Amino acid sequence: MKRFKAVVIGGTLLACPNAMNAEHDAGWRPLTYMSGTCVSKLLFAAGGDGADGVVTVTPLLDPADPANASNPAMVLYKQQVPKFEPKADTSDGIVAYGWSTAALLQKILEASPKLDRVSVMETARTLKGVTGAGLQLPGSTFDTSKADWFLGETFQLVKYNKAAGHTEPIGTITDLDGKTASLSPASLLKS
Repeated sequence: MKRFKAVVIGGTLLACPNAMNAEHDAGWRPLTYMSGTCVSKLLFAAGGDGADGVVTVTPLLDPADPANASNPAMVLYKQQVPKFEPKADTSDGIVAYGWSTAALLQKILEASPKLDRVSVMETARTLKGVTGAGLQLPGSTFDTSKADWFLGETFQLVKYNKAAGHTEPIGTITDLDGKTASLSPASLLKS
């Protein structure tokens, strides 16, 4: 009987490349799924040879993937970020995440009936059909409700290609909108 080897890296920031390097240094070559919190060219590069083939998930376009270069949202991102921070690496997912989070906040503020804490929080808790937030995946939406505060439930599985220096999509976009709570242990969820 052939045994299947897999590992899940549920870390953040430097824990992710540390785990990828440790696997590789130990000679272990399992199928590796890594937390979407580590989707970054910088963190994959720090993972060295251990990063090649790692599978993860993202709700955003990979700014390092040349296939995304002509996307209008990507063009805007690559033009605007250097105006505000010339040293920023616009091909890095961490920078793209910051840009996209700010774009989502802009959409929330624009939709809020008043610009006070209560109104903004209520708007953020009741998003419907938000598209085009920064580098959000084309065809995906961000939705929240009073019963479901989870964002990014529409995502793309991706695999890191070390030689190419970017992630590559696997399959189609997955939409789990409204399902995260039912897939999460109750002990992790607090009202």
